[in-house]
Amino acid sequence: MEPEESYLIYDLFRAFWTRVVGLFFREIAERNAHLIPKTGPVMFVVAPHHNQFVDPVILLMHAGRRVSYLAAAASMRRLFIGFYGRCLRGIPVERQQDLARRGAGRIRLEDRYAEPTVISGDGTRFTEQVEAGMKIVLAKGAGQARVEAVESDTRLRLSAEMKELAALEALTSSEGAAYTVVPHVDQDEMYRAVYHRLNKGECIGIFPEGGSHDRTEMLPLKAGVAIMALGATAANAELGLKIVPTGLNYFHPSKFRSRAVIDFGQPIDVPPELVAQYQQGGSERREACSELLATVSEGLKQVTLNTPDLETLRLIQAGRRLYQPNLHSLKMAQQVELTRRFIKGYDIYRDMPEVRDLRERIEDYNTELRYCGIRDHQVSSMQMGRAEAGALFAWRLIWLLIMGLVALPGTALNTPVFVVTGVVSKRKARAALAASTVKVRARDVIATWKILIALVLVPSLYSVYSVLAVVFVRRAPLWATAAVSGLDQWSSLRIYVCAWALAAFMSYAALVFGEQAIDIVKSIRPLFLSLVLGKEHGERLVLERQELSDDITDLVNELAPKIYPEFLKTRIKDQLGESRTTHANIINESAHAFHRRMRSGEQALRQRLGGAIVGADDAAADDNGGGGGSKSARRSKYRFSPPTPRTMATLNSISPLEFLTSANSTAASAGAAKSGGAMAGLRSDAARQSSADDGGVGQRAQSSTGDATPEARNGLFDVT
Repeated sequence: MEPEESYLIYDLFRAFWTRVVGLFFREIAERNAHLIPKTGPVMFVVAPHHNQFVDPVILLMHAGRRVSYLAAAASMRRLFIGFYGRCLRGIPVERQQDLARRGAGRIRLEDRYAEPTVISGDGTRFTEQVEAGMKIVLAKGAGQARVEAVESDTRLRLSAEMKELAALEALTSSEGAAYTVVPHVDQDEMYRAVYHRLNKGECIGIFPEGGSHDRTEMLPLKAGVAIMALGATAANAELGLKIVPTGLNYFHPSKFRSRAVIDFGQPIDVPPELVAQYQQGGSERREACSELLATVSEGLKQVTLNTPDLETLRLIQAGRRLYQPNLHSLKMAQQVELTRRFIKGYDIYRDMPEVRDLRERIEDYNTELRYCGIRDHQVSSMQMGRAEAGALFAWRLIWLLIMGLVALPGTALNTPVFVVTGVVSKRKARAALAASTVKVRARDVIATWKILIALVLVPSLYSVYSVLAVVFVRRAPLWATAAVSGLDQWSSLRIYVCAWALAAFMSYAALVFGEQAIDIVKSIRPLFLSLVLGKEHGERLVLERQELSDDITDLVNELAPKIYPEFLKTRIKDQLGESRTTHANIINESAHAFHRRMRSGEQALRQRLGGAIVGADDAAADDNGGGGGSKSARRSKYRFSPPTPRTMATLNSISPLEFLTSANSTAASAGAAKSGGAMAGLRSDAARQSSADDGGVGQRAQSSTGDATPEARNGLFDVT
């Protein structure tokens, strides 16, 4: 074991990057970190790789051990990223796609039937660009094959024919096919470095998908992780290697101050029989690698969210939010685990008539939420009268004004940072998308570039502000600097340092107060609708939500024991595992303190007004004539009577302040609300684009007021 001092640089850079990434995220929750072995060699297999260089840092924050990562050699050759990677003891991996070069000319099959492995070229330079053992890869992933022999500049032979339909079409076309030459890569040095670290009892982190992406499902795993585990164990029978599947789930991976969850699975041992099979070589070695890779893949599926498309993920997230057998709150990591179980249940029962019916009703419900411009967790705040809604509306506007004024100076100072990081990160995303065959929108690179650009731009910008402050103090008249006694006597260095510290403090204040101001802005829309449409519209929406929620809960309670036998034995919190939330720093505590003060003021205001919000259960009981109501008594279909498009256009044209100060605007809006028609044909592609968390992989853990939301309730498999 190396002496502790040799890790000094590593520990310093790990501390630095964990603080930076912790500041980028509003909240990072960890689940089941107690499963990580405290000693001995560990291989962390991490997926999905949704956030490029941010993903490794999140593991560093929660693994509790020093982890060395396998990183693309192309990234390690970059100036800044390579420097940080070496300081964090990264192991470079040469990837074939990074060394690929476009081949000259175009190629075609010489004789598709007689000699399907012979390739002829037009304008090609095979003897210069291609060698035996390299690969020929067609454009857009149409096909690939290994080169067996190069016969001339315009003729070569493949080791096997390309049988893909797209490849045959390209190679038999009159113009021929464009191609890329991929060299053979010797990974022996990388494997030796991995084995050396594992034999010293260290931890290795690997992303087995081979690269970052933004798809909703995992990519096929590369065989390297199995080769490393079996090869290291074969070389040292006493190694005792553990493979820990690690899942990363982001709410909005590319957004500043978003949330994330890291989930650790049960450690996997390397079976001795597979090691013996691996040592036999040949087909037995390949079979052993495939079997271990399948085990690792299954372990990753237990800690990740995998759906075939974004629409299915949004549907399941909506169903999970609506499922609420009791009022106990779940932590953010437990919500992700609950979503994972919903995905498994949906995959099994998706063809049941009841499930198909609920899917249509959820899509209709999401459509109405989008139609009203609100989110699911805001529905409960719409069941109040105009007097109470108006008072809360004014109260929150006051708080919004206070927080906005405090956040304004720091926001103004950092506006160049927001603009530059947004523009550059989007350009990098477009470039990454053009160079990739697996990315959907290349959102996986945005957060990384935002952080890297901000690390350079923020200190530089503050330095410019500080220099301007020194110039101002030296050239300003005495009356302009009289507010600070003796300021004209300060040295330039002292002014520079104080100005730099002041800029950092104002940025901190903008982060704390601006974040809460945005939450308040999001909470104003339901209050505005309650002011305009009245209590009746909100109560109807709440009742419709409750009906859908009851049906989902009943169906889940009926089907869940068939998948999870512990449904009738244990509570959900015991099943979902322990979790711990990491807040960025004191920023969150300060923000929560302001929220608590605002909420206490709202409660006092409601008591003064004498208006208590009616619970959804009480409203449902009144609707059923005071009885409890059974499932058979409820309507079997979800029907809406939302405002018409004309009404919503009228509402959207009225500003909240204009409404509060103009009785005529209120009357006009209320009159327009009465003309609302039935909801016919609104379920469309637009409906599938609506969700409470557009583009995310999870849901908000708290509402805009900081309280537990309907989605954060004790759920699946909880029996009281």
